[in-house]
Amino acid sequence: MIDRRMFLAAGVASVVMPAIARGAAVRPAIGVQLYMARELLAKDFEGTMAAIAATGVRHVEFAGFYERAAPAIRGILEQNGLNAAGAHAVRADMEDAEIERLIGQCAEIGMDYIVAPVPLVPAFRSLVGKSDNVFRDAIAALTRDDFLRTAERFNLIGGKVKEAGMRFAYHTHGLDFIRFGDRYAFDDMIERCDPALVDFELDIGNTIAAGVDPLPYLKRLGPRAPLAHLKDWKPGFEPAVDRIPRTAPIGTGVIDFRATMKAMAAAGVRYAFIEEEDTPADRVIGAIGAAYRFLSAL
Repeated sequence: MIDRRMFLAAGVASVVMPAIARGAAVRPAIGVQLYMARELLAKDFEGTMAAIAATGVRHVEFAGFYERAAPAIRGILEQNGLNAAGAHAVRADMEDAEIERLIGQCAEIGMDYIVAPVPLVPAFRSLVGKSDNVFRDAIAALTRDDFLRTAERFNLIGGKVKEAGMRFAYHTHGLDFIRFGDRYAFDDMIERCDPALVDFELDIGNTIAAGVDPLPYLKRLGPRAPLAHLKDWKPGFEPAVDRIPRTAPIGTGVIDFRATMKAMAAAGVRYAFIEEEDTPADRVIGAIGAAYRFLSAL
């Protein structure tokens, strides 16, 4: 019997493989990071998933499962013609047993990717209740060794994910572009993470917010960056590794999405996820639809 995951893979392959054989760049499939719809999903998971599907989006990346078991999630996806491309599901500081449980859940849902959204940030918990800006101060306390230890941990997690038939990826933030000497922390991550076990999800908006051009990194990473996040910023922000600029609807801010889409296609990015995480809940579905139409038309 051909299951849903095999069917989707065959459908993608029927489009992608001939283009690859011709040497053509294949544009990434546009999806949405469900963290953007977190308030709606918490109130009405089933209805929100249906509303997202109605925008035309077909690929979703989870950020939590809202107390739904894998069979229930598979059912909702199938009812709405949605593909669960992946999930932000594990962290480097999780216990092995919890990581293995989540890997099993993602495999049962039928995902291709499991993503870790952050590196080890040892100071974070100790600063809770002691700092007026825990996020900023925890980032300021990061060391190069924290990133090196993260890479070692990710290699171990990546091995477990690979054994379960999926790929593991690390999602970047501005903090990945902290400088240690003459190089960014992200350069260490690229070099220390085993290419056979760890991919990258380059967040285009976060990279630009840190004052770094993401396009050379897309070229450098190539097939090691099968995933990307897309967001946009209002003009006039000051680049920083520990602050998020004011969000603009995709296509109305400072980012050149035509150049970005071209670079992602050339690099082999498979999925590019819309993530306007600061959008008010009552505007989320409309924002997803507008961003999807804008990006699809490029």
